[in-house]
Amino acid sequence: MRRIGALVFGAVLVVGVLGIGHLLADAASAFERSHAEAATVVAKVTAAPTVVRTPRPIATTRAVVVATPTPAPLPPDYVARISSPTLKLENYVTRLGVINNQMQSPDADGVHAIGWYPEYATPGRGGNAVFSAHETWEFQHGPFYSMHLAKPGDELTIQMTSGATYRYVVTSNRRYPEATIPMGDIIWPGNEPPGEEWATFITCGGRFVRTESNGLGEYLDRDVVVAKRLS
Repeated sequence: MRRIGALVFGAVLVVGVLGIGHLLADAASAFERSHAEAATVVAKVTAAPTVVRTPRPIATTRAVVVATPTPAPLPPDYVARISSPTLKLENYVTRLGVINNQMQSPDADGVHAIGWYPEYATPGRGGNAVFSAHETWEFQHGPFYSMHLAKPGDELTIQMTSGATYRYVVTSNRRYPEATIPMGDIIWPGNEPPGEEWATFITCGGRFVRTESNGLGEYLDRDVVVAKRLS
């Protein structure tokens, strides 16, 4: 009975040992699986997140349309006086107009006044400034009495109401028949160099015809003196 019991106990012990072995093996396997899963979870949890950079917005340059500023109009500046010791000039200037394509003449004070036509040009502002005056008036010398004697190199000074003073030098002196004088070419000369300022002085001269018994009459020619600005 003891031997059988021992065998039985031995068998039970073997089985028990085997069972414990299986249990230990199963426990080890479970532990390994659990450890592996935990490692996986930890790996998943502790994995560093991928940093994705948000691109900076690129500024778009937009064309801005800026209106061209309109230049402010220049203040009025009128011719006050014209002088030239050589041509015996020291006279005030009055503004005249053009009516029905006819240039007015300074008849209100033909002895002293020089007429200026501001619609053509203003001295100091480019172009060709045009002036006219009488050679004689009512048996007296007019402002341009000596204009027919002008020669290249003679100087004239134009003084403005603003106080500005401009110097001109004579470049030409021509005489035209009154009936065929090319006024368009004289007022708007095509040979004026770019950037050069001119002044043109027109007066009666040349042939004279008496039309009245007291000796008064009219000139049949016109003297035209052109000067360019020096300063």
